[in-house]
Amino acid sequence: MRRFFKNPKNLAILFLTLFGAGFLFFHFRKTAPASPPFITRTIHLGTLHRTVTATGRLKALKTVHVGTQVSGIITRINVDFNSRVRDGEILAQIDPAIYRAQVSQAESNLAKMETKISLDRIQMTRDKDLLDHHIIARSTFDTDQAQLLMDLATRKQLEAALKLAKTDLSYTTIRSPIDGVVIARKVQIGQTVTSAFKTPRLFTIAHDLREMRLDTRVSEADIGAVAPGQAVSFRVPAYPDRIFHGSVTVVRDHPRTVSHVVTYDVLSTVPNPDKLLKPGMTAMVTIHTGVVPNALLVPNGAFVYRPPRKFLPDQSLVRKKNTNFVFLLKESAGQWRVVPVPVKIGPTDGLLSMVTGNLSEGERVIVRDRGARGHAGQGLFP
Repeated sequence: MRRFFKNPKNLAILFLTLFGAGFLFFHFRKTAPASPPFITRTIHLGTLHRTVTATGRLKALKTVHVGTQVSGIITRINVDFNSRVRDGEILAQIDPAIYRAQVSQAESNLAKMETKISLDRIQMTRDKDLLDHHIIARSTFDTDQAQLLMDLATRKQLEAALKLAKTDLSYTTIRSPIDGVVIARKVQIGQTVTSAFKTPRLFTIAHDLREMRLDTRVSEADIGAVAPGQAVSFRVPAYPDRIFHGSVTVVRDHPRTVSHVVTYDVLSTVPNPDKLLKPGMTAMVTIHTGVVPNALLVPNGAFVYRPPRKFLPDQSLVRKKNTNFVFLLKESAGQWRVVPVPVKIGPTDGLLSMVTGNLSEGERVIVRDRGARGHAGQGLFP
């Protein structure tokens, strides 16, 4: 090593080498542009899966609310939550004592009227013989005939009263109208139910939870793209890592208006073979409305970004009404430039949107300032 440093020629070579390295370092450090203060994403040409997003609620495909048409005290309940029931199975019993008494009273009234009709017939037969022998006046026989007709009409009325009393008695036994599962029970033994003005709801029975209905409210801006037969995917908070699937069955024409926001109901059928989904669950719904091939795709975050004034002094360029802008990052003469480009936004999948305008695949679009918090377009493209 000492011999190397004692040689003047070696020292000269070492000096020139260090000098050249330093020169190159400072030269490129001076001419290379600094790292841009923006987060960008590459404009990409690909296939866009068009979607409509909304929130929905799961319901049983067929739900029946079981009530009562008579009033009384609940004396027996045979089912509870999650009980499986068959069509015609007894769910509960209302105290039938009063209604049995009404049936007995109606039967007694009808029996008395049957006896009276028999007497009327006998009286008519006797008076007919007397009339044939000119012993009584014709008006007497006519009165007997009228009395029989009136009693026959009264018998029909009493028969109807007996049928009504028997029907009310049968209503004291609450039966299931369908096969299904009890998902709600709102009565207790000893509770008095009344049906004077409104039929009380005692039980709610879901027909079959192996297939469910998803009710989704879609905004008027998106409803035009939704049609029966389209695929539906959704998540529920109970299973955040699992995606469930279904298909649109009905798009209702009736609008719902809440706080001046108009929505339409979209009903979907959802298979639920393992019964993980339950009625009432909230769903984050994605309706797959179509596919757009060879679309120029831009992250949605690029449409809301606006650069600082120092990068775009003339802010009036991007304040045109009804015009959307994206901002490209370009390098020229060792400097970064922000270039606004007007675009027309097309369909979206919630993360990316198809655009048309003076853009090319591979250009880099700004989605946010470097160091700013947010996830606009993050991770979509390199």
